[in-house]
Amino acid sequence: MKQFADKILAGLIAACALAGAPNQALSQPASDYPSKPVQLVIVFAPGGGLDVVGRIVADRLTKNLGRQVIVENRPGAAGNIGTASLAKAAPDGYTLLETTNSFNINPFIYRNPGFDPRKDFVPVVQLTEAPSVFVTQPQSPYRSLQDMVKAARSAPGKLSYSSAGNGSPTHIAAEMFKAAANIDLTHVPYKSAAQSYQDVMGGQLPMGMAALPAVTGHIQASRLRALAVTSEKRWPTLAEVPSIAESGYLKFSHMTWIGVLAPSGTPSPIIARLNREIVAVLANADVRKRIIGMGAAPVGKSSSDFEAMLKAEYEATGKLVSRIGLKVD
Repeated sequence: MKQFADKILAGLIAACALAGAPNQALSQPASDYPSKPVQLVIVFAPGGGLDVVGRIVADRLTKNLGRQVIVENRPGAAGNIGTASLAKAAPDGYTLLETTNSFNINPFIYRNPGFDPRKDFVPVVQLTEAPSVFVTQPQSPYRSLQDMVKAARSAPGKLSYSSAGNGSPTHIAAEMFKAAANIDLTHVPYKSAAQSYQDVMGGQLPMGMAALPAVTGHIQASRLRALAVTSEKRWPTLAEVPSIAESGYLKFSHMTWIGVLAPSGTPSPIIARLNREIVAVLANADVRKRIIGMGAAPVGKSSSDFEAMLKAEYEATGKLVSRIGLKVD
């Protein structure tokens, strides 16, 4: 009888040990992290500002961590596909999400985006911020924002613009401007940022709203003409281009952020370690030069700062979407 009881007790001990094994893995000390490669999932296609910034940061973070940071693009449905997949990832610090404003926009414009930004993720760090910019061909008759507005008012709905997709920050920025200027523009969503501005360069569309980091090089090379930026004031890397606010639409401002988040449940020591390491990356002189050169501003504050920004934006986005009546499905 005693032998039978001993076997039962041994079995219970073994079962408890197995049940506790995953928790032990998740509670890996930050000092031992990372012990294998880290995956950074970017929710938009290659070629856009999100992708470029992510690869700059991943390259330097690989050197700082001593472990490979592998970049993977998972585009689709304005970021929903990649974000939803990360919401189900193991919260162990080895799968990270790089995203942008669509993280907070999509829950308001899609019936089922596949994730809840308030519950499924924990903020790690904000990487950058940058404005969007209205662009057109250098040969375009629109030499200023006022020229474009005049043309739109003379033929409501006839003038079209491209964006990086439904619910993308560039889409929201353009819709905000439509409301501010009281004009009717037809939105043409693309599957990637690169496709959206390439068709403007090729003359297939008269203009587009693009993330500044994605098109700074094309503007500087005179392949695109910038009409106005969405920052409240002129942006340093394109100081000759007026802001929408100074073009007659006072207080207009819309900024695009890029940030890194982890699945909810990721141990706080690992979040703290990642924040420290990425903030150090953003302080690196070469990284700063490359990010500023492409038209963005490095941020790199604390996780709590990023969390506060996300919370405020989520609340403001709900009110904005309701006001302009934006809905995708």
